Amino acid sequence: MTRFLFLSATCRLRGMRRAAALLPVLALAACGGVGREASGLRSPSLDTRLNLAQAAEASGQNEMALSLLQSMAEAEPNRPEVQARYAAALVRSGNLPRGEAVVNEALSRHGDSLPLLRTRAQLLLLQGKAAEAAATCEQILAAAPRDVAALDGRGVALDLQGQHAAAQASYRAATRLAPENAAVANNLALSLILDGRPAEAVAVLGGFDRPDAPPRLRSTLALALAGSGEMGRARERLDGQPGAADLDTVTALLMPAGAKPVSAGS
Repeated sequence: MTRFLFLSATCRLRGMRRAAALLPVLALAACGGVGREASGLRSPSLDTRLNLAQAAEASGQNEMALSLLQSMAEAEPNRPEVQARYAAALVRSGNLPRGEAVVNEALSRHGDSLPLLRTRAQLLLLQGKAAEAAATCEQILAAAPRDVAALDGRGVALDLQGQHAAAQASYRAATRLAPENAAVANNLALSLILDGRPAEAVAVLGGFDRPDAPPRLRSTLALALAGSGEMGRARERLDGQPGAADLDTVTALLMPAGAKPVSAGS
């Protein structure tokens, strides 16, 4: 009882209330690994351990998630989905070189693995290697034409190369498959803004214009509204958010030469 009270107090002091929900599963994993023959307990399945890592990440316990994924990756070198999850976690932790090494090593054994190829495309985009990222997305789409992540990634890669019309076609293909995907809609809107078509970007984001919209999407909508001359509505979307003071400057850079946004009340 004393030990239990001590652990509970420690969790509260460290702000780990959400992580406390993971303790029973962690205990099961520990029991399953040590002396499992004597206790009769089985080691948790791979899916259970992957779900545990996901839950740890969702609760903000990124170091715990990374540790769990590292142990799984070392124990399951021939499971490409595990290697892909570990590499993605490394990138999120800021260790991009190690994440790239894990992906490349795994791809040398499983060159047609879609999870690994998706992670590789993301890594290439983070490094600004747009042409290579587009080629990787094409490789994924050859095997899985309805892969929303690959369609979105190809769009980003094409936008980075200035091929906005082709990028928008890729985003629109993704939105037809996943109309509620806010990230894809946001990328399509940004592409339209870069292409000098802010009013179309406003229309794309209209269905996502709600109070619970992600800050990134609200910022994109504000930029589209400003580019369309609706500065008052644009500032409403950025009320209290970082970047509101820079709206005029960014809008002026994106608008065609000589054009001026119309301020509210003009």
